[in-house]
Amino acid sequence: MSRFRRSWLASAKRFQIAEVAQADWSLFLESAVGSSTFSSVEWVQDAAQAMEAQASESRATGAQARFLGAWDGDRLLAGVAGVVSGKGWRQRFSTPPLFPHTGILYRPLATNRPAHIESERSAATAALVDSLCRQFTRTHLTHTPAFTDTREFLWAGWDVQPRYTYHIDLPDDRSKVWDGFERRTRTAVRKAEKTGFHVEPATDVTELRRLYGLVYGGEHNAPVPGATLQHLTELAAAGGRVQGWQCLAPTGETASVVFFVADGDTLCAWVAGANPDHRDSRATSLIYWHVLQTTSCRRFDFVGANLASIAFFKRGFGGNLVPYFSTEGFGSSGLRTLAGLQRAVRRS
Repeated sequence: MSRFRRSWLASAKRFQIAEVAQADWSLFLESAVGSSTFSSVEWVQDAAQAMEAQASESRATGAQARFLGAWDGDRLLAGVAGVVSGKGWRQRFSTPPLFPHTGILYRPLATNRPAHIESERSAATAALVDSLCRQFTRTHLTHTPAFTDTREFLWAGWDVQPRYTYHIDLPDDRSKVWDGFERRTRTAVRKAEKTGFHVEPATDVTELRRLYGLVYGGEHNAPVPGATLQHLTELAAAGGRVQGWQCLAPTGETASVVFFVADGDTLCAWVAGANPDHRDSRATSLIYWHVLQTTSCRRFDFVGANLASIAFFKRGFGGNLVPYFSTEGFGSSGLRTLAGLQRAVRRS
């Protein structure tokens, strides 16, 4: 480690990394920079419960919600929410599956001096990064777009990857949103309407699971187990934190379904599924246009546009491209090498 790095970490030593009580975390989240509903106690606990249920079925080690804070005395300056899974050398701390982000959040500071803000947040981040590497063999975090300074992760040797999504502002006059669509997207919406497809509320989580699996050619190919998707969605629905919409074919068959999450004044497109038999119907485009017209939220977040085909589809709705970051660190260089080899095998 360089002398510069040792000196930098010394400023982080005044921070104590400790668990944050749920009530304190909820209070912190009310004003935290980068605050998101997905970092809330309710969402993270539900994710841990869904992962725990899946682990029980596969006889694997379960999952636990954790809220870690960087404390300067009795002040909670920064924190991170996630789920701990695995055991021993496999223990992992991560943003849960199906979550667009949790990541590091900061308490607002009572100063307008940029250098002071940067210094405080950098030191708190360094303390969290160091603690995560010591506690867990692997840490994977996806941060909100408000988190823009990834240098502490880079300096600590973590992998940092940019990701992208689209945000759409929603004025009172939603015809302006329609005018912002690319021509191909307006054509897709009109085609779906003309051929008799229509949008209705959706509450059947089992159908969501089925269509989610169909997107990937079967649940066994899906990035998240269908049981986890279903369990988490059912928990969120029971808590009134999701709303679903489905597009029905003229025959009554479900062509597409999307579940959304309201995060303050932003509506997030959360999880979706579609029947490949209706791929040419443009049913999903019709769902999005219906929701963009009717939601009371003032902004829409497509929650990811990282694959070329998905980015092409979502760009057609005329949103603003917004970057965010994913970070991954390991407890040792050997584990990092092993993880790289495993990824290479999966891609081959």
